[in-house]
Amino acid sequence: MLNFLLSLLVQTVYAQSLITDGIPGCTFSTGDIDPGLCIPSFIAHVIQFIFAFAGSICVIMIIFGGYEIVTGNLAGGGGDAGKTRIQWAIIGFILAATSFFIMDFIIAAIAG
Repeated sequence: MLNFLLSLLVQTVYAQSLITDGIPGCTFSTGDIDPGLCIPSFIAHVIQFIFAFAGSICVIMIIFGGYEIVTGNLAGGGGDAGKTRIQWAIIGFILAATSFFIMDFIIAAIAG
């Protein structure tokens, strides 16, 4: 698990350098860094990563809620806990997606 997280971090940093190398004054490989250009780009990519992580957690909760519904119905229960989990996961996903679009708009307005 730790190796997976470390490789994910390395891939994220590598992808960040590929994305920002196209911006004049923001080349990490040569050390040509202009904070006015690099910081908004870096913040935008960190925000995208955080909201992607939140979205994946919501999807996992929806799957887990479906599992709770199935196992609750097999045991003679109603599966109400699973239904509640799915409802809150969908609400969380909608909030995360809305927040992402708002932050993306703000970052685009700031970064130009």
